[in-house]
Amino acid sequence: MSQIEYLIPLVSIIVGLGLADLIQSVRELVRPNRAVRWHWPPVLWSVTAFLLVLQIWWTSFGVLQEAAFGRVLVFLPYLLMFLALYLACAFALPDSDWTPGTTPESPAQKSGTSPASTSALDLEVFYFSASHRRWFFGTLIAIIVLFESITVFFLLVEMDATLLSILAGRWVALSVVPAVLALPIVTDRRWVHGVLGLLAFGGAVFSLFQASPIGG
Repeated sequence: MSQIEYLIPLVSIIVGLGLADLIQSVRELVRPNRAVRWHWPPVLWSVTAFLLVLQIWWTSFGVLQEAAFGRVLVFLPYLLMFLALYLACAFALPDSDWTPGTTPESPAQKSGTSPASTSALDLEVFYFSASHRRWFFGTLIAIIVLFESITVFFLLVEMDATLLSILAGRWVALSVVPAVLALPIVTDRRWVHGVLGLLAFGGAVFSLFQASPIGG
């Protein structure tokens, strides 16, 4: 049994667990008799996370067949990236037993109301809670850093003149995208979250139609 036959099932299991967690969260939101105060940014980001998982998982089959993945130190960052994908799916939407905290960033607290006084699951309170923003966008940053670092590594290994422009673009993505994704962690301005959510969703959809430079 080759190494690729060991690695692909492991990656696929992690992807399956992440998608199952995301789908279970959606089920809890739409199940009958469940009171939910809907808010579009967390829904949009959950769809974006779903598309990101599909894109990276699909391209991983070609990437994992590279000879370099025979080394543990090369495969480890790739495995960590898929673990971060699982966490992104887990953090995208609230669990059935989620309760709002008492962070000063809570919109309900700013308006003078108590989120604990209602039985409805408030997606806006969940999304803008400090813990959710810290963990969800933190995992997205980790995914981008790991993905782009792995991509740059393979581009450097297979360096030729035709890949120089791609490599330059990857360096930009490695430095700029994580900084942009850190904005939702440090600010709760609605327009910032709305614009970034739409841009991320559009980028995820666009990327699905692009060939991966390291995926063959």
